Amino acid sequence: MLIYRFRVLIDDDSEAFRDIEIGSGQTFLEFHQAIKEAFGFKGDEMACFYVSDPEWGKGTEVPLADMGFAEEGKVPLLMHEVEVGDHIRDADQRFVYAYDFLHMWMFLVERIATGDPDPALTYPRVSMSVGKAPDEQSRTDLLVEDPFDSAEADDNDPYSDEDGENDDDLYGGSVDDLGEEYR
Repeated sequence: MLIYRFRVLIDDDSEAFRDIEIGSGQTFLEFHQAIKEAFGFKGDEMACFYVSDPEWGKGTEVPLADMGFAEEGKVPLLMHEVEVGDHIRDADQRFVYAYDFLHMWMFLVERIATGDPDPALTYPRVSMSVGKAPDEQSRTDLLVEDPFDSAEADDNDPYSDEDGENDDDLYGGSVDDLGEEYR
């Protein structure tokens, strides 16, 4: 068995990253759990890995569970069924890892080293930790957030003037100026 070291970078302003070592014979489910633990995420949200190309394009999906979105006649290979080594194609193999589809935590995962296992260590393991990871609940729920209920929305309103008010003259007149057919 080989040990792969992956640099796992969370797509967040914190720019935190972790180097995680995992065995070629270990599953993507173990990798998923290692990433969650390394970043302090405790939830049981849906997740998936995408085998990626050098430009981070999403290829083959390795989901946590079958959500019924596979192409007709195809059954997806699930995380607990697929070994990480099954999808290593290049020395700098990349994966995109998506966690919690409601809050869309995205991680860029790139293989940075390969070596032999150390019998004194247990894998997977975090070999380096840089930066403070964001709190798992720090992202606003996209389904609950009201995009029209914020001061920021006023800043982007093309019909508001300097004081943020929607004055009738910016619209070319008032509703009272419309003809009878609009009343």
